Amino acid sequence: MTKLSKILNIVLIALLGVTLVFAGMFFFGGDVEGAAYQTPVYTDIFLNWGIALVFFTAGITILFEIVSLVLRPKNAMRSLISIAVLAIIVFISYSLGDSTPLVLPGYEGPDNVASMLLLSDMFLYSTYFLVGILAVVILYSEVSRIFR
Repeated sequence: MTKLSKILNIVLIALLGVTLVFAGMFFFGGDVEGAAYQTPVYTDIFLNWGIALVFFTAGITILFEIVSLVLRPKNAMRSLISIAVLAIIVFISYSLGDSTPLVLPGYEGPDNVASMLLLSDMFLYSTYFLVGILAVVILYSEVSRIFR
């Protein structure tokens, strides 16, 4: 095990520990008094930690992709094709979205607007497309292995 992999394992264990602490606070921290529905007290902290992890992961991924492009410019075309395919999937997903406001009795919040509905539909359809592509690739990989 190299020194870098030991450091990365320690960081991973630390992140897992912090996540478990936040999860424990969320599930066992009690409920908000007077709320119409059961609402854990530490919901915001738990969601913000998840958002921070997503942004951190995206930032590290982009940073390493840029470093990879600089160190190995011959592989740049493959990376650019992957980014273009992902952009096409996002565009198609956004085009399939529906911006019709939902009829939600008792909800007067700010999220039942066209922009948020299109964004949520885009995320859902993108996930469906990517899971479908993943299933096809796994199936192709396993079937092609049989015929080799």
